[in-house]
Amino acid sequence: MNLRSFARDYRREIRFFLLFLLIFLIGQGVHYATRSWTAPFFVNVLNAGAGSKVINGITPGEETRVEGNVIVSGNFRLNIAQGCEGIEGFLLIGAAILAFTMSIRGKLLGLLWGFLVIYLANLFRIVLLYYVLKYRPSLFDFMHIFVGQTFIIVVGILFFVFWVGRSAPVGGKNG
Repeated sequence: MNLRSFARDYRREIRFFLLFLLIFLIGQGVHYATRSWTAPFFVNVLNAGAGSKVINGITPGEETRVEGNVIVSGNFRLNIAQGCEGIEGFLLIGAAILAFTMSIRGKLLGLLWGFLVIYLANLFRIVLLYYVLKYRPSLFDFMHIFVGQTFIIVVGILFFVFWVGRSAPVGGKNG
């Protein structure tokens, strides 16, 4: 198979990939350009604040509180850094949904549900990391770097596959 026939045979897939890449890179650029303004809300409120509330709901004895981007319980502290707020997961889901050929309504609902799924998965990850760091600190790096990040990516991929399967027209023709 030569390059020309490959491009012709896989035109939709190539279009999806290039559009996905473009949207993702633009999203990353916007994210990094606005991060100093958006981080207090995304990191401090949506992740540290909500994470603290979930932890207190699960184990009230922890009596966590939030100091900026840090979840505090007594002398124990878990820092929620920029990059741990799940934005990259949002961008991956958003770029994939926007690049895929489906109705505007399907894209908007996919973005809404996808962002919610990624947010909840990331919140779960933060709460889990809190308990791991506090009660099994030797596992923290492994859980944070390998398990936590992989978890968000897998959740995003599974959501996208589910959403595309749900939103694609019967017969799989999408453009």
